[in-house]
Amino acid sequence: MAMSEDQIREAMRKSFSAYTTKMRRASLVLGSNLSVLKGEADLAKLEGDAFGKIAREEMSAADQRMTADAAIFHPAVPFISEVSG
Repeated sequence: MAMSEDQIREAMRKSFSAYTTKMRRASLVLGSNLSVLKGEADLAKLEGDAFGKIAREEMSAADQRMTADAAIFHPAVPFISEVSG
């Protein structure tokens, strides 16, 4: 028997809830790691905006991987940046 619209909505709500919980946790881990690395950069006396430049380069690479992964692994629903654009 096919799922009802309400069942599909509830299943999707649970899926997105699990996704946001994992992303929130990953963000906390990333924030902690960046805090430690910022302290290390200060100790290493990186010149000018070297820490910020490295962070932007690595964030850009990570964003590209996440966008590519979303297009591959979630083909049934457009990636969030496509929806909001």
